[in-house]
Amino acid sequence: MDSMHDQSDGPGWIIIIGVVISLLVGMAMLMLMLAGCQSTPPVVLPSGPGWLQMRSADGTYQISLKIPDKPPLNQEITVEGVVSRSGDPIAAEAEVHFDGGMPQHGHGLAVPVETSRLPASGFRAEGVRFHMSGRWLITLDVREGPHLERARAWVDIP
Repeated sequence: MDSMHDQSDGPGWIIIIGVVISLLVGMAMLMLMLAGCQSTPPVVLPSGPGWLQMRSADGTYQISLKIPDKPPLNQEITVEGVVSRSGDPIAAEAEVHFDGGMPQHGHGLAVPVETSRLPASGFRAEGVRFHMSGRWLITLDVREGPHLERARAWVDIP
């Protein structure tokens, strides 16, 4: 019986253990490779009626701003938008700030605007009120870490 027992402790078990370890390591490498290949989907900027397209001063950011074609005079509205960095989403920690003013009259919006971030590179500016008719300069600041860029566009208020 001892001779049978000696044969079962031979190199067969070592080979099986080696194969199992190789399979586990291979599966782990495959999982890491697949996880690394998943990329963030590109940002699709909405366009069409009611969407104002903007580009930041250095061209880093593209912005699509949902603002009525004829914004109401002296009524609060909510403006929403999407920011893209060369087709990619901006960082979740990035800050977006909406503002507006009439440089020809030397004043800005009468009420401070509260700008908040939305998922998928979006933002919402609540409390936007154009208190005078005329030409307004819309300003959107995007800050990602130490990088700050501004986008501007004109809007006519009837």
